[in-house]
Amino acid sequence: MNLSEHLNSGIWTVADKVLLLLYGFGVIILVANVLPPEEFGAFSLFQSIFLILGVLADSIFLQPMVKFASEHEAEVPEVLAGSFNLYVSSMLVSGFIFAGFAETLGTMFRSPELTRMMPLLTVFIALTIFRNVGIRYQQIFLRINAIFWIDLAFFGPVLILTVLANALGMFHTAMDFLILNLIGGGLSSIVAIGFCARAFRTMPLFRVPRQEYSRMMSFARYQAGTSALLTLQQWADVLIVGLYYTPSEVAVYTAAKNMYRFLDAVREGATLLVVPLTSKLYTQGDFKGLSNLIEKMLFISFAALVPLSLVLALGAYPLLHILYKGQYDAAVTVFQILILTGFTLPLALVGTNALIGMGKARSLFMATLGAVATFFVASYFLVPYMASRGAALAVFISMTVLAILQFFAMRQEVQLSARGIMGRASDARRFVKERKKRGGE
Repeated sequence: MNLSEHLNSGIWTVADKVLLLLYGFGVIILVANVLPPEEFGAFSLFQSIFLILGVLADSIFLQPMVKFASEHEAEVPEVLAGSFNLYVSSMLVSGFIFAGFAETLGTMFRSPELTRMMPLLTVFIALTIFRNVGIRYQQIFLRINAIFWIDLAFFGPVLILTVLANALGMFHTAMDFLILNLIGGGLSSIVAIGFCARAFRTMPLFRVPRQEYSRMMSFARYQAGTSALLTLQQWADVLIVGLYYTPSEVAVYTAAKNMYRFLDAVREGATLLVVPLTSKLYTQGDFKGLSNLIEKMLFISFAALVPLSLVLALGAYPLLHILYKGQYDAAVTVFQILILTGFTLPLALVGTNALIGMGKARSLFMATLGAVATFFVASYFLVPYMASRGAALAVFISMTVLAILQFFAMRQEVQLSARGIMGRASDARRFVKERKKRGGE
């Protein structure tokens, strides 16, 4: 597989994830600087709960849809319908349950504002259903350009409306920002319905073959556990800080984590491309091509993330001091610890998606179990004494463990080596020379 292959999809992937970065920086510059720390912390808690539910359901029901539909394109309507039914029912039920415990959650996290926001959790879920399913459907066919427009319909209006609301003096609370996100979620789902109209209209919601559900649930045995663990590792840190400290300390941690969100953009970008590509190669028995693809992905990830992480770690203080106008200088050390995960993240992000694509759910589950157990043990000992810095250190330790375990899990399936990964540097140089030569002709 040549590096030039799927270049167009790669460009759209980068463009799509730039939107996530713009949203993150919009939150940093506008929301964090305008809202009081306790309000910003309250929205961070609500967002973490929503993302835990959403990412978990996506991983269990929608990512397997991408895998099965990529392998058997003739069965796409049935696979889409089955995944849609399971995803929607699980999300709505979870939303109603959490909304019913609004007062308990507000008391637990010392946040009256969280109590007021939680009843809208189910509304937010309902407004984003078609957006999330539509993105995964487009991923089956690597229509990354469509995913870009669906995401733009969410992130663009939220950023614009946030700027306008702040300029008009209408932006004061976490609830205000939640309402803007509700509008963005609804608009994004409308665009997704436009791109997927025929698929949504023709999917046999009430005529899904029983074997489709059986196949998905069989795959989800380990996938569900793995997804739960990965989701907790990625988003439970905010809630853990909230359990021990006030929403103001949550705001400090979130201020650092929002700057760290560019790594989440990379993580999601890898998901868009790695899962369907590895699934096809593994199903076709092209293990050499699969090995080459994984080594190239690892090389590109290391080459991009390691230098960038080092620069951001060294320049953390002036960067955060300027962006937050000195309000969250305490977040500098937290961010420096988090950003060091960029040194090991390539192994974790490529490993996770490659193992999903190969259908090795059990191997992924065992690797993730070890990493998440490490995360909670480290959090138990570090967060009560080091606050946000302890949570960041627990994330770094667990991501390092995850990277190591997943690398060995991948090596059990395909031939990988440090020499092979570094050897991709020559491929990259050859690719650049060829592009320059073609440009000069």
